Amino acid sequence: MDQIVRVGIISDSLLQQHLLQAVIIEAGYDVAINIHPDKVSAALLQSETISMWVADIMDDDCSDNFLQDYMDFTVAPLFFGEGTSPDRQSDAFVGWRRRLVNKLTEMTPPQQAKRAAPVVNFEEMFGVTAARQVIALPTNLQNRLSTVVDEVWIVAASLGGPEPVKAFFDCLPEGTPAAFLYAQHIDAGCFDSLVKSIGRHTALPMTEATQGDQLENGKILVIPVDHELTFNPQHRVHIKNNGWSGPYGPSIDHLVQNAVERYGKKTNLILFSGMGSDGTIGATLLKQVGGQVWSQTTDSAIQPSMPDSAHDAGCVTYRDTPEGLAKHLLQHLSSSAQFSVAATAMGS
Repeated sequence: MDQIVRVGIISDSLLQQHLLQAVIIEAGYDVAINIHPDKVSAALLQSETISMWVADIMDDDCSDNFLQDYMDFTVAPLFFGEGTSPDRQSDAFVGWRRRLVNKLTEMTPPQQAKRAAPVVNFEEMFGVTAARQVIALPTNLQNRLSTVVDEVWIVAASLGGPEPVKAFFDCLPEGTPAAFLYAQHIDAGCFDSLVKSIGRHTALPMTEATQGDQLENGKILVIPVDHELTFNPQHRVHIKNNGWSGPYGPSIDHLVQNAVERYGKKTNLILFSGMGSDGTIGATLLKQVGGQVWSQTTDSAIQPSMPDSAHDAGCVTYRDTPEGLAKHLLQHLSSSAQFSVAATAMGS
């Protein structure tokens, strides 16, 4: 059996981290860690699980410090990338990507096939599964649902994710005061089946996100696979002509970045079962702006590498089963509502 080639990425630019990860995964490698140089330690560079390191450090002082402090510690080969990536839609980006991939393959050829999003028959997976027990809406959240978006929660999953995501949504009651965006790595041909099957028992309306849709509390929009999605100031969806960055659609990292641009610290993320590390860069951004990052526990996930990656990066503040995550979310929203009422009273 071929050994997976694991690459570590070091960059002081969040966007550069995202683009490097996308290109490296597309080339057939596994990204084991994606980290800012300030977070790098000698012990990490000596890890035998990393086959090679790619560094792209924009700040000259940061680059000099990194070279002085850590070059002697690296066990695996380390090389510097091709500098700041050009715009993804430009001809220059094609050349930048080719040069980077050539460097990778010259050093260590990938030993794994390029990944394809999992193809699943969701009707067969869930069959006639009975609806789960819906958690009661906390008293202080009742009769206060408005169309104004209080918080945006991105629910993200890959391989092994649909079942726990369904369990999570099935537990949430009607009137939950949050807007949900569900991002699932999936083959485009399975998208309609996914929406129908996941939304079968949920008390919250679930629909495919389409052009001009309104983000509203108490509703779930399922993110398209093939086209990037952004948000306008009126909380409406704008679906672009271009695809998502990265090897999978939708890109969780890319979606988080787009949501943060509009909603800032109101943006939050829950990572469910999945392979790889999509979502970790987005989780790092959320940690910086003050958003919440939660995840499914390792032992409850079929494929825990995606939630574990964000946890290992120090971004996850709460972990639980799907049902436990639903309960914790309602407690969080209830506490936030109490704080809001108290703050309003103090200001009056």
